Amino acid sequence: MSSSNHRRPTFRIVTPSYNQAEYLEQTILSVLTQEGRDSDFHLQYAVVDGGSSDGSVDIIKQHDSELTYWCSEKDRGQSHAINKGFDRVDGDICAYINSDDYYLPGAFQRIVALWKENPDADLFSGVCRKVDAHGKRLRDQCSDISTLAEIVDLWNHWLHPNPNRNFIQPEVFWTKRLSDRLGPFNESLYYTMDFDYWLRGFDAGMKVAKTDRPLAAFRIHASQKTSARNASILELLDRIAPYLTSDDDRISAAHRQRLLRHSRMTRRVIESSNSAPEQRILSLLALAADEPGLLTSKHYWRQMRRNSKRVFWKRHAA
Repeated sequence: MSSSNHRRPTFRIVTPSYNQAEYLEQTILSVLTQEGRDSDFHLQYAVVDGGSSDGSVDIIKQHDSELTYWCSEKDRGQSHAINKGFDRVDGDICAYINSDDYYLPGAFQRIVALWKENPDADLFSGVCRKVDAHGKRLRDQCSDISTLAEIVDLWNHWLHPNPNRNFIQPEVFWTKRLSDRLGPFNESLYYTMDFDYWLRGFDAGMKVAKTDRPLAAFRIHASQKTSARNASILELLDRIAPYLTSDDDRISAAHRQRLLRHSRMTRRVIESSNSAPEQRILSLLALAADEPGLLTSKHYWRQMRRNSKRVFWKRHAA
């Protein structure tokens, strides 16, 4: 174990927020009231508000004395707000938590344990609890991603149903060492700045340490940004494209070819999303004629079944 890991680490936490007064207090308190503060770890915490008009500023001011930094001013988007916050706080272990999500009790102590037990790890993750708008538990999710080849496989991780196997942003922490190496979040991305950051991390050789304990809650509600599914998927496809079209020996040629087929399929599905289900089926059949390897893909047949059911119900309703 590195000697530096014997000391108490400092958490470097940022909350970007805009008109989330309904949830913001819970988010802030979930950081400030973590067990072990000042005994097991120290905390630097920034809340970066984008100029809210819903009472968020009043909530932030109530906790002014415990915040390292806060502001309420127009910004260039979520990634800019996150980067601005990290410029104002420092520490050994980094994370950001959106203002509609929250940490679970004991989360920071669990991360401190991982940090001490895994001095070579760059990223720490655990179980994320998905909850509804009122905080009611829906299901728990734990990622199983530890390599570059796995993170670019959207279909077996990010887009895989029941359950997904991807990272969920609020349960991910990383070291300052990794932060210094990767630099800021990509401000040109609207939906997938977190995926892009982890992808860049794996590209840089980061190592992952995991716990099977719950760390954070991810709130699912109608107004959250990630609800724009197709736009988000297209950003994901754009991020992985360079890795699928280059001779990167960290991803086998066969795996790259399979992922390229799936990428074409997913783009075709999105392009035809406003078409009648019969047209979607014909489009998928035409694609399989060009890419016969899709006929052995469970993801391809899932799309075919989904659209076949739509045809059945459409005709049944008529």
